[in-house]
Amino acid sequence: MGSLEIALIFIAALAVLVGVIVIAVGFQGTGEPVAVVGLIGLAWIWAAAGILAWWRRPTNGIGGLLLIGALSVFLVSTGYVGAPGLFWVNAVFATTPLGVAIHLLLAFPSGRVRGRLSVVAVVLGYVTCVVFDTARALTAGTPAFELLSFVQSLCGLTAMGLAAIVLAQRLRAADAAHRRVLLPLFTYGLLAVICLPLLPNLLFPMGVGFDVVVSMQGLLLAGLPIAFLLGVLRGGFTRTTPLEALSEWLAIRGASRPAVAQALATTVGDDTLRVAYWDSSRGHFIDEHGAEVLGIPDALDPDRASLQVHVDDDLVGRIDYDARMIAEPWPVRRAAEVLAIALDRERLTTQLLVSNDELTQSRVRIVEAADRERSRIARDLHDGLQMQLVLLAIEAQTIANTAAETATTDDIEKLRRGIDVAAADLRRLVHDVLPAALFERGLIAATEDLMDRLSVPATLVAEIDETTIPASTAHTAYFIIAEALSNTVKHASASRVRVSLTQDAGRMTLEIEDDGIGGARIGAGVGLRGLADRVDALRGTISIRSEPLNGTSVRVELPCAS
Repeated sequence: MGSLEIALIFIAALAVLVGVIVIAVGFQGTGEPVAVVGLIGLAWIWAAAGILAWWRRPTNGIGGLLLIGALSVFLVSTGYVGAPGLFWVNAVFATTPLGVAIHLLLAFPSGRVRGRLSVVAVVLGYVTCVVFDTARALTAGTPAFELLSFVQSLCGLTAMGLAAIVLAQRLRAADAAHRRVLLPLFTYGLLAVICLPLLPNLLFPMGVGFDVVVSMQGLLLAGLPIAFLLGVLRGGFTRTTPLEALSEWLAIRGASRPAVAQALATTVGDDTLRVAYWDSSRGHFIDEHGAEVLGIPDALDPDRASLQVHVDDDLVGRIDYDARMIAEPWPVRRAAEVLAIALDRERLTTQLLVSNDELTQSRVRIVEAADRERSRIARDLHDGLQMQLVLLAIEAQTIANTAAETATTDDIEKLRRGIDVAAADLRRLVHDVLPAALFERGLIAATEDLMDRLSVPATLVAEIDETTIPASTAHTAYFIIAEALSNTVKHASASRVRVSLTQDAGRMTLEIEDDGIGGARIGAGVGLRGLADRVDALRGTISIRSEPLNGTSVRVELPCAS
């Protein structure tokens, strides 16, 4: 049993003890014992509802407000015990339950009054009850009494009108699920608040007895805490758990643990709570599946709130919760502080899973690219070079079958040209697989050879030491340049292109810029996606700036020996 349970048991015992004492005094004095018993029973209903609501949601203010309502009914009961010294207590707090009822209506479900109009209505309600009751008690029997009574009624009607406006706005803004809970509660609450002061004025002139009117008022008051308690129990407002239980959950080893978001939701009692994890490599929040979380909830929806979670100075996540049920952020913040390390662990796990998934997809794309390249080579060999060689063989056989004196120079020249074409196709095919210039003369020479064949003016700036660049890095750099230049010629409609190669601090930087139509992006085609996969394979970085009509700039950094 925690400290909360002990405190609530003490409050329950105290409420029972005070009620018994008041009833005993009421039966021994000259008061109205039946009225005392009825009021004490009413106070016990308020106290029981408050204790249960507080136990279910300790950080919510509804339980405390219900207990304040119980206290106000206890104070009202003192006027019926017949003790002269308690007259002033009853006179000052006679209508306080009405103020508490308005407060409860406007504070539900979080327990906190939100909005200026709500605050004005609650303050006006308490002023109407306490201040005017005190003033009326002091001016009883004087001309000012009637004026104060009129002003009190006017202020009370104003407070009820403001409360009705606020509740109507909340009902209109609520979603369907919350509206089903709020509509009956707000309807009954408003009717009770309006009928409590109006019943005597309406029924007494009709000859209805005092006891009947008081009984009806008591029933209305008894229904208020029950209605609010039902709203807490059936409104999806799950019971919260203490932080000690959360700490014990973290201490369990080898247990099948729920997700961190579920543990937080259970602790603060909000089933709609969501956790987003900060991905520093991408610069945005992601969910547990690695998908980007867009927007800030409290900026998009006034009924949602969020807070960020840090471990030391590092941002690890963000918690989005329902501000209607959790008025203050401190319960969520305290629970998040307990779970901060677990949040960080979940963040790293999520990032690892996302990275692993991206790595798997990258490997699949590399395999598919290799398969496509092998298919292209096989197709070129079968449909191109092989067919040419077959035709050349037929021509050679034809010449061999022809008598030597009839063989013409033109036939032999045609055969030679066919052999030259086949040899050129073979050289091109070998060059596509591994350029001879790259293998024999290095990256700069191969890049110059590549740019010399372009149909647009090209500029090359190279400031690298090729002796320090591994072969894998040089090959990757060449194919990146080749793919980027191919895209420039085929798609960019550029009038010029510039390639620069620089080397610094063990990294080589490639920049390919053109003045074409732009609009390129990774993922839009196989080529750029293939470039990204090649760069990722060497743990490099790639960025593309390609605004429409402003050209394209591809920047790649690759690790190399220093």
